Amino acid sequence: MSDFARLVADDYDLIRELGRGGMGIVHLARDLKLDRLVALKVLPPAGASNEGLRDRFLREARTAAQLSHPNIVPVYRADQIDGFAFFAMGFVDGESLAERLARLGSIAPAEAVRLLREVAWALAYAHARGVIHRDVKPENLMIEKATGRVVVTDFGIARDLRATRLTEDGQVLGSVHYMSPEQIAGGPVDGRSDLYALGVVGFECLAGRLPFDAAQASAVLVQHAVTPPTPLRSVAPEVPLALAAVIDRCLAKDPAERFPTGEALAAALAAALEDHPPPSEGSVALSEADARAIWRRAAELQIDAATRIRRRSDTAALPLEADHSSGGYRVAEIRTAAEEAGIGAEFVALAMAERTPGGAVATQPTAEGEERTWTTMLGTSARSITVQRTFPAPPRRVLDAIGKVFPAQPYALKLQDTVGGHPLDGGVMVFEVPMLRAGTVVGGQGISMFSYRMTSIEVDRVTVRIRAVDGSRSTTEVAIQGDLRSGLRKNWKVDRGIAATMAVVGGGIAAAIGIGPLALGLAVAAAPAAAGAALFGAGSLGWYRWLYRSALTQSQAELERLLAAVDGEIRSEMVFGDLRTQRLPPG
Repeated sequence: MSDFARLVADDYDLIRELGRGGMGIVHLARDLKLDRLVALKVLPPAGASNEGLRDRFLREARTAAQLSHPNIVPVYRADQIDGFAFFAMGFVDGESLAERLARLGSIAPAEAVRLLREVAWALAYAHARGVIHRDVKPENLMIEKATGRVVVTDFGIARDLRATRLTEDGQVLGSVHYMSPEQIAGGPVDGRSDLYALGVVGFECLAGRLPFDAAQASAVLVQHAVTPPTPLRSVAPEVPLALAAVIDRCLAKDPAERFPTGEALAAALAAALEDHPPPSEGSVALSEADARAIWRRAAELQIDAATRIRRRSDTAALPLEADHSSGGYRVAEIRTAAEEAGIGAEFVALAMAERTPGGAVATQPTAEGEERTWTTMLGTSARSITVQRTFPAPPRRVLDAIGKVFPAQPYALKLQDTVGGHPLDGGVMVFEVPMLRAGTVVGGQGISMFSYRMTSIEVDRVTVRIRAVDGSRSTTEVAIQGDLRSGLRKNWKVDRGIAATMAVVGGGIAAAIGIGPLALGLAVAAAPAAAGAALFGAGSLGWYRWLYRSALTQSQAELERLLAAVDGEIRSEMVFGDLRTQRLPPG
């Protein structure tokens, strides 16, 4: 066991080394207190003794810890122990864009645009908070295996425009193949420098080569500074013209000629593909049973949402004539079939988002009789719990507020997945709800009434949609939805057990009261026993129905309070600004 492993053994179990570089060694570890995988970045004593290197290392942790965004790796802790400086950050189970490019050579335009847009959104978020990354490159862009989501990492040389500059003017920091001309010159940089680097990344993704390369690093720097870039279409003629123009604009020598913000770049990338829609969504295939489950669930969600309905939600009305016995159904085929049945694409995305983390579809009850039984026993036909709220703010600001409120106490929601693209581009976010365990004391430090309410109806995940209202850029609607189906089955079983038990107890009590007539014959005593069983059974059924409907009402109120907290965060920032990104005057 290494010295560092022994020092942190009470908190972390080091599993294996993930990589190393000039700014330390990265280990995969398990956080023993929270039972989750993390990436530990460690600056050994030899590096920590260098004050400038240590300051840069800790600045990375402080800078990244201020940022909470689905496409930026979160930082959980930064510390120093016996000469070792380290910080713990989210572990991304996947590969870097550099590894993907090494494996594939280049990336199809539609997929490249998706990746670049997610990075552009992350950079826009950081830039709005005064943080410039200054080292955007494929090695620092991680692609999550399960979702395809891109996560920006390594703010090791990031510049916080609110902080005192720690490097001397003229000092060059960054990777030579991705540095902007102004960064090479050692002059002031802003967010447009990161967009230049992202343009280089885009060029490499689409062309399979760098726009500037040479045997000597100094020669590459000179090319970035003075040599006009090779037009992308001249080396990759298959790239759509509009998309190539976007990448070429990112590589302009003058920052004023580039896109002014990450949001503007993301919008331009989307527009560039409007006339070149992405191909079929690969070979992802679902069985016929799973396809049926998604169609049914999407139709149910659409009905629950009371949108404009043009549906034929009965499975028989859905187009299943094609023979997919060997390959299954591709996601695009499921969407097309749903559209033909009048089911909106957003509800298909929601149904897909309700799949289990392993990818299995949460199937519907197989028999209509079981559905009717659930409705009768629990007194409700609801299969989802849904709340909606409209915010007087643009989608970007609302997403930022969700990123601050949802992970915080008392809600402690953890972003688990994104389905159907970026949340600002029609995608659905899936958040994991902390569930109570046996013996947990409600009201303690780590458990809230929110967790208690959700546990009572067995909602362990919620899906969140964000959309601009009627195309407005200043009004946003957010909808939160929880799937009740697994909880319905559990509560029905509990209800059935209670009703049966109470029926037996009631029958016994009534029979005992009527034991006198036994002398006249057992048939006389059977009447009060049957009546007592029916009375107690029906009473317990009515009580449990009231209890379950009350739990649904209270859970919906909890979700409404969650959105109210988001609204409060937005209004507070409108009035006071983001205090976490402001320097307070000395007291």
